[in-house]
Amino acid sequence: MGSSFGDLLAEQDDLLRQILQNGKRRVAIHAEDEARLRQRQPLTANDVHNHPVWRDAQSALLATQRIIALAEQTGRPLHLLHISSAEEMAYLAAFKHRVTVEVTPHHLTLHSPDCYERLGSLAQMNPPVRDANHQQALWQGINDGTVDVIGSDHAPHTLEEKTRPYPASPSGMTGVQTLLPVMLDHVAAGRLSLQRLVDLTSSNPARIFGLNGKGRLAVGYDADLTLVDTKASRTIDNSWIASKALWSPYHGKTVTGWPIATIIGGQLVMHSDKILGKPAGKAFCFNSA
Repeated sequence: MGSSFGDLLAEQDDLLRQILQNGKRRVAIHAEDEARLRQRQPLTANDVHNHPVWRDAQSALLATQRIIALAEQTGRPLHLLHISSAEEMAYLAAFKHRVTVEVTPHHLTLHSPDCYERLGSLAQMNPPVRDANHQQALWQGINDGTVDVIGSDHAPHTLEEKTRPYPASPSGMTGVQTLLPVMLDHVAAGRLSLQRLVDLTSSNPARIFGLNGKGRLAVGYDADLTLVDTKASRTIDNSWIASKALWSPYHGKTVTGWPIATIIGGQLVMHSDKILGKPAGKAFCFNSA
């Protein structure tokens, strides 16, 4: 719902209903109203500052309301990705029996108009980074339990791609590598507890999507863990980014809290910012969630 980067658009209610009727597992949804986006596209005026004007909060709310109505009709559970607006957060609180909710570090950390003034089209993502009032509502959703997951929404577009004239520049930012440092900085600032961060990034995703052997440190579970130094002060730099993008919207940002080691399946794969050995990941095994 809502065109973005790639070819996964499902717009019509009949198609969405058919998708929801054919299966039982939770369906992940990017919710923006495509008809409204097409109508408002001229508002871009070739100025990235207008990105959240074009893809306004109402576009997100309308799509969220539509898909929840269809989910209620079909009985299908949903996972709503990268919620970005105060209006959606207020609406979703009444549908927690049907919906789990994701927010991103970008929407929790960046805000307009500042991010567009500093970063230009590098800050462009869908749904957009909005103003501080919307950001405050997302934090309220974390604190009151409406939010279940923090996801990276990782989109490693290169600088060459991102610096094309808006709106030809692709939406999306890198996010995997900076998720933990940025969120640990929020922990250090007292915006959420370390335990709540563990729930949002590990325990809850494993439970929601039925990831066998994930989300806990216990006998019989995969030995996947990250060791962090909650007191370390570091400055994020583009030279540290390992993805093909080679840049971060947080370049130059000093954070408190840093991952110092990563273990996958009992194997040390990262230590002191250095990747060790060959890739150790494998395909997930899902249960019937």
